[in-house]
Amino acid sequence: MKPYKILIFMSIVLVLLLILASVFPEKGLPLGKEYKLKFLTLNQILNPEKVEYADISALINTPISDSLITETIPTDSIDPYSHAIDTMLTQEMRALLHRLQFPANDRSVLYPFLIQLRKLQADKKLIRIIHYGDSQLEGDRITSYIRYRLQSKFGGGGSGMLAVKDIVHTASVHRDVSNNWKRYTVFGRRDTNVIGNVYGPMLSFSRFAPFEKDSIQNDSIDYESWIKLSPSNLTYALTRNYTQFKLLYNNNKSGVSIKLEDKEGEIIIKDSLPPTTSVKYLSWDIADNTKPLFIRMKGKDSPDIYAMSLDKTHGIIVDNVAMRGSSGVDFNRTSLSALSRFFKEMNVKLLLLEYGVNVVPNVLEDYGFYENWFYKNLKSLKKLDPDLCIIVIGISDMSRKREVGDGYESYPNIEKIRNAQKNAAFRSGCAFWDMFEAMGGKNSMPSWVMAEPSLAQKDFTHFNPAGARIIGEMFYDALITEYDDYVRQHPEQTKTKVQTDSLNNKKVQKIEIKN
Repeated sequence: MKPYKILIFMSIVLVLLLILASVFPEKGLPLGKEYKLKFLTLNQILNPEKVEYADISALINTPISDSLITETIPTDSIDPYSHAIDTMLTQEMRALLHRLQFPANDRSVLYPFLIQLRKLQADKKLIRIIHYGDSQLEGDRITSYIRYRLQSKFGGGGSGMLAVKDIVHTASVHRDVSNNWKRYTVFGRRDTNVIGNVYGPMLSFSRFAPFEKDSIQNDSIDYESWIKLSPSNLTYALTRNYTQFKLLYNNNKSGVSIKLEDKEGEIIIKDSLPPTTSVKYLSWDIADNTKPLFIRMKGKDSPDIYAMSLDKTHGIIVDNVAMRGSSGVDFNRTSLSALSRFFKEMNVKLLLLEYGVNVVPNVLEDYGFYENWFYKNLKSLKKLDPDLCIIVIGISDMSRKREVGDGYESYPNIEKIRNAQKNAAFRSGCAFWDMFEAMGGKNSMPSWVMAEPSLAQKDFTHFNPAGARIIGEMFYDALITEYDDYVRQHPEQTKTKVQTDSLNNKKVQKIEIKN
């Protein structure tokens, strides 16, 4: 074929494409209910839009200040009224600080927790913070750093609650279990064998024997299982510093023997889980937390194991509860009266709720329905305890490949979902932290993914461990700023006296708290 004919052919094709581009609908032609046929418009061809990613250089260039905290300080000696560490940190992060937001600017909605936090050193109690969320929290991401900072300042140790069976390994504890363990959740697809709606504080439980609805069908069978918990070098020293192992269980139809063994199989503790139809706790003191815990169970049936927990006797515990696929509207599906008892028994004072990424793929114009669902769940949680505080951590940025041109862009509904979460939080009397704005706002997730080193995974949804540490640092700064402000504004609540110890003739500091 002669060259001029090729040129004519290409010119005709180009003209036809330009004509098609000029008449093709900008929103595309629908093909059924789920698909659309799209084509570049003439304007998109002649004036291609360029996407601009958020500038996060300030976040990347501000170091995570782990080195300012000495983990070898005995946690009993940590003074919660000394703010030197946080002052050093906030001098670097002050320009990046994204403060908590409150309904009608009423900061007192967080006071019940801040009061307990302030009394912690004097009372020698254990208070819990439960960090609920979706897959953004899996592997103890974000939670582990918040836990580390709070335990470094206020005392405490351990990883907190762990599910026996989970779909993702946690970086805080190496967990291996026998193959007969099965996990049941209130979120996601519910197993029809589950009777009732008591799922425990992690909204899930595990069993090592099949369900028998009425009675134990075969009394000749003994079910055996094992759990191995080993210290992890991927976590902070305070997470590995625990003194108690706890087991939370229920619905035990027959007695189950349970024992703790060393790696050679020698029995360290021998115990039992008696039959029960109510929630029970098993607690063991752990003398050596540097060695693995090897736990064996044997019985005619399995209890519902709601959680294991590695704790200290006082200080702060921050539990990580990752609920893959959840949008934060599953709390009303579990027994709220049972959840209230769990929270009271475990002295839960603060809930962090971090959801949203599972709402994003269904792009809609209005998210009033989600706001109402989320509000109803928050309202139910608030009713469990009038002094229970809740902070809603808003959705992060989440990006998709651009429909036109190269690169990635934020889903168009991110801010609508964020606003729905914020409205639900304020309507129910909860605090709100805007993670979307804190990480840079619109089109910030591509900047996190493409940072050197990368701060997020290539699904443009989830933070990697490095990015999770930055998010954890920013949230901790926001929370501790509220605490510092509260202490400064209420100096009359703390009185420090220096007295003489008559036995040792030494001056000792005694802290008295007046509410």
